[in-house]
Amino acid sequence: MRYDKYVFTIKEWVFYVGIWAAVSALFAYFFYRSKVAFVLLFLLLPMFLKAVRKSLIKKRKWKLTMQFADALLGISTALQAGNSVENAFRKVYEEMAALHGADADITKEFYVIVKGIENNMTVEMLLEDFAKRCEVEEIEDFSDIFTVGKRTGGNLREMMTTCCNTITEKLELRREFRVLIASKKFEMNIMSAVPFGILIYIGSTSRGFFDCLYQTLPGRGIMTGCFIVYVLAYFWGMKIIEKNENR
Repeated sequence: MRYDKYVFTIKEWVFYVGIWAAVSALFAYFFYRSKVAFVLLFLLLPMFLKAVRKSLIKKRKWKLTMQFADALLGISTALQAGNSVENAFRKVYEEMAALHGADADITKEFYVIVKGIENNMTVEMLLEDFAKRCEVEEIEDFSDIFTVGKRTGGNLREMMTTCCNTITEKLELRREFRVLIASKKFEMNIMSAVPFGILIYIGSTSRGFFDCLYQTLPGRGIMTGCFIVYVLAYFWGMKIIEKNENR
């Protein structure tokens, strides 16, 4: 399974097409009051689906990363209890199945590792394959450290325990930071909705107040400028949030 690809289900396809249709209708009404504008905006659907797919891939990788943090705790505990590396992975697979369910990505990945061990494949080879497919920094680091520890012949149990604890602490800090970012993202979404609320309020209390903006050429030019500024401001805010999330 590769984590840099995402295929929409039929339910997701219908949902996101409906979302974009609603967004197109919203912008077409508030900025142009035009059916032509709705059609033109709706034609941008492929760009929207591409952005959604990218977002879903990031969410899936982050979910896998958090599940991997749980797996690291299990590996560290099993190694400290005196289990071999192979038995530690077997125990963690059972724990992941109980904690996250058999359909969880981390459970499936550890199932592949356990089956590979049973077929006389090396753990470092299986971890390397896992890291290469998921492209998650923490998993790649764990795989590299494990491979180096195996090849150098050091105290692998102690090395893995230290590695697991270090990566777990790092992930906990990232989780706390993302919680703070999520609150800022919520605030940005609220602020993004404020202009529409103002337009609804003025439009409902003073009917015809905005007619000159929709029925004259200068008015349409002004609304086009407002539309461009709004879209640029929104994407700028999202870019800042995305930059901070990737720290």
